[in-house]
Amino acid sequence: MENLITNQTLLDQLKEARANRKPWLGKNAMPDINDYFSVKEFESLINQTGIWNSEKLQVLIDNKQVPPNSLFQIQQTSKGPKHLLNASKLQDVLNRGSSVVLNDVCELSQGIMEIREIFGTWTGGKLDCNVYFSQKGHQAFPIHYDVHDVLAIQVEGHKHWQIFPEGVEYPINHPIFLGRKQMNPAQERPPPILDFILEPGDLVYIPSGYFHHATCLEGKSLHLSYGLVEMIGMDIISLAFEMAIRDSFFRTPVKAFLRNQDPSDFYLRKWSKKVTDLSRDPDFKRQFKENLDNFKYRGKTISIRADKD
Repeated sequence: MENLITNQTLLDQLKEARANRKPWLGKNAMPDINDYFSVKEFESLINQTGIWNSEKLQVLIDNKQVPPNSLFQIQQTSKGPKHLLNASKLQDVLNRGSSVVLNDVCELSQGIMEIREIFGTWTGGKLDCNVYFSQKGHQAFPIHYDVHDVLAIQVEGHKHWQIFPEGVEYPINHPIFLGRKQMNPAQERPPPILDFILEPGDLVYIPSGYFHHATCLEGKSLHLSYGLVEMIGMDIISLAFEMAIRDSFFRTPVKAFLRNQDPSDFYLRKWSKKVTDLSRDPDFKRQFKENLDNFKYRGKTISIRADKD
């Protein structure tokens, strides 16, 4: 069965959309999605109550998060008291129409990991995956943008999506941008640039900074959402910081250089030359290339084989 991975036309369309930072909808791009993940596997994961905590499992209803302390309660174990997910409490809020988000689950599902490896190979970026389960008439999140690119694949059910114009260009995971993620409900909502129903096997690409929201219109919905981040200039600054520590110039108090000079001129000229020298350093260039070439996550599996006599 041909899918996004083997259909070069679809893959080229997605690559073009990503290069131009434009949202893209791929109808039936992953018709075999249940070979990678299914409702049955979702139920199996969520029933492993001992592996979840309040960061890995979130419950929301009507744009509000269900307080974690009402779901995760102190329970006595053989190793003492622990905060564990209370299955009965979770079932109660599910019965009221709540949505469930399982965060960063790649290492918990072989199929999800396989898709990440495929996306990571052609993007060269880091990806992780959240699983979203939602129910009719109850929206989990208001209109918002993400600080990473999104690749969402519908697994089960149908979901109505609207994508609006870009709100911020290349936002990152920093308070400056996180505080502006939600669209102000008081402002006039612009018309969506994409308005569609996501069906099983469909894939949607949403670049970072584009406002969007999704609603389950009937029954129940399950989709995978891969967040993609790439190496950016801030990563180079971090690398330069680590390399600069080795140079005594960057460790010397600024006032030791100034004397009677204007710091905005005298010192910064020296600083600029040192940064230029650093960027030309062969070790810095080599480390930069290695970081760029190896930026993506790499799937790891452990094999245990019985010794043969």
